[in-house]
Amino acid sequence: MDHGWAQPDSPRPRAGFWKFHAALLGIALVVFGTLVVFMRAQQALVTAPSVDRAKPRPLAQVTSALRSMKLITVEIDSSVTLERGDTSWRGDVSATLTVPVRLSYGTDLSKLRVRDVGFSPLAAGGAGAYIVRVPEPQRVSTEVFSEKEKTDVIAGGLRLRSRSGEYYLGLARRDAGAAARDLELRPEDADQVRSITREQVEKLMRTIVGDGAKVRVVFDEAVADAADAPAPGKEPS
Repeated sequence: MDHGWAQPDSPRPRAGFWKFHAALLGIALVVFGTLVVFMRAQQALVTAPSVDRAKPRPLAQVTSALRSMKLITVEIDSSVTLERGDTSWRGDVSATLTVPVRLSYGTDLSKLRVRDVGFSPLAAGGAGAYIVRVPEPQRVSTEVFSEKEKTDVIAGGLRLRSRSGEYYLGLARRDAGAAARDLELRPEDADQVRSITREQVEKLMRTIVGDGAKVRVVFDEAVADAADAPAPGKEPS
């Protein structure tokens, strides 16, 4: 007689157990896929350029609005120094006059044509930018502040400061206006005039097309009607 113990059968997995885990796996895959799609959508919103920003306003309207601004001016403070005198047997006399002057340069936006304002959708990294061609700044006025003049008179020998000195100071004062009109800007001052003018035009453009718009200003002498306009450093005669 066999008295050995019978071995119990090995447990078999139930069908319900696998169905439960399969359902959990399916839910996890759906959540993961949804998360991936959401993250890609968010990234696209961050990196893609704004449709509204890339869409330019009608260029004819922009040009008309700019033309209505008319003249943009930039002022540069400088001075002129003149020396007048004479040498003779009676002695030498020298009179030096220094007078502050203010030079005003203007860019006439009323001369803009529709073709002087453009829009490039590829500029500014694909965001789009307006390109505006404006006339070179020209001298429009010269102010001489005679009340702030500085003088220096040297009289020797028989020369009298009160007479000879004042005479030659008078000659210097007479010529101060012409000297101021003939005054040419230093290269760094001419660059400053262009830089400030460019900034002012950019600000005006953004008041028309929006604060976030990209604007590039280019100086073009062909925009002005007067082809024989003098260089920016000198006032028209």
